[in-house]
Amino acid sequence: MDDTPSNTNAARIIVFEHPVVAQDCVDALVNLGFLVSYMPIKENVMRIMTDRPDYVFTINFNQYVSEACELLKIPYLAWVIDTPCYSVYDKAINNSCSFTFMYDVAVAQRLRDQGVKQVYHLPVAANLARINQVLQHEDDTSLANDIVLVGNLTKTEYHSFIMPKLTTATLASCNSLIESLNTPSDTFELAEQISEDLIASIRQESGYHLVGDHHLTTAEKLAYLLGREHSWRERIELIHTLEQRLPIRVYGNNEWQAFAKGYAGYADHYSLMPKIFKHAKININLARSFVEYGLPLRVFDVISCGGFLLTNEKQDLHQLFSNGKDLVIFRDTQDLMEICEYYLEHDAERQAVAAHGLATLMENHTYHHRMIDMFTTVQNHLRGLPTTLSRWYI
Repeated sequence: MDDTPSNTNAARIIVFEHPVVAQDCVDALVNLGFLVSYMPIKENVMRIMTDRPDYVFTINFNQYVSEACELLKIPYLAWVIDTPCYSVYDKAINNSCSFTFMYDVAVAQRLRDQGVKQVYHLPVAANLARINQVLQHEDDTSLANDIVLVGNLTKTEYHSFIMPKLTTATLASCNSLIESLNTPSDTFELAEQISEDLIASIRQESGYHLVGDHHLTTAEKLAYLLGREHSWRERIELIHTLEQRLPIRVYGNNEWQAFAKGYAGYADHYSLMPKIFKHAKININLARSFVEYGLPLRVFDVISCGGFLLTNEKQDLHQLFSNGKDLVIFRDTQDLMEICEYYLEHDAERQAVAAHGLATLMENHTYHHRMIDMFTTVQNHLRGLPTTLSRWYI
């Protein structure tokens, strides 16, 4: 469907659908004057050939779209907002018409180091107009919680398909690697600790098809599988510990029912989630251990709703926000509990942080800002002008 009226002078762009973020990007692009065609990717890749747009855009990299755009010499822009996004390790990311923007600068830098030239850092953002529309005249006191964590708990590939078939020795090796992630680090270097013998044992015992890709070693693939398992365990352990001392409500998928006494059901991203963030005194974000620098969408979701955010450490927090002014960073579980207790008793300070965070986001971190950054980078490249990996890390 076309989201903009016909304008023969406007740049035409196909945006392929995505459950989150894509519609927010469409809104920003329309406001910037683009003629946008927004459609599901399934069965519509050939529309690139028939429509011949000026640009094609997807959330996360799609090698088939990249190849189609390379054939037609149409600039393809991909904004990667997930870790891991295995498709970025395909050789298609080297295509001359592909421009890949990563929310995690560490992954972007590694791809650059492997010879991928047109990869850049671009953090995610918020759509304040959409959020404000949802929250307008919103006063649902039933959502007035002290502490909230919103996020799904999904069993991992490792948990479901690998772990049950491992021998005691191999399982112990995997558990040791997973537990090593309990120590916070700015980088995710688990792959360096994985031996070829362990990879061979896992393949033989589990029958799992464990392979890498053009820009991803098999050890790096296994590291991501183990990292996801660590995050699954970490969330369960954190909630179990907090529930013994603090009033916390958990919103997410049904998997939480077995682990969280305060499970409150599923929260739709567009309709219910903003209301939860607005009315909670404290919103907890637990960024995953295998994400190195980048911030998840949840950080921007909470702050854009005027919510108070308490989050674990990621390097981008210090580049995009100010600790203690826009949000608060906790070091470990004990620190988290003490910070919660403090801010539950200091309403004015908590509200001041939330308000300052919202002001910072409004000034710097909307989809309008990000689309301008993205297209400025692409246009500079096409004109032969210099571009940088990141304007936040120079």
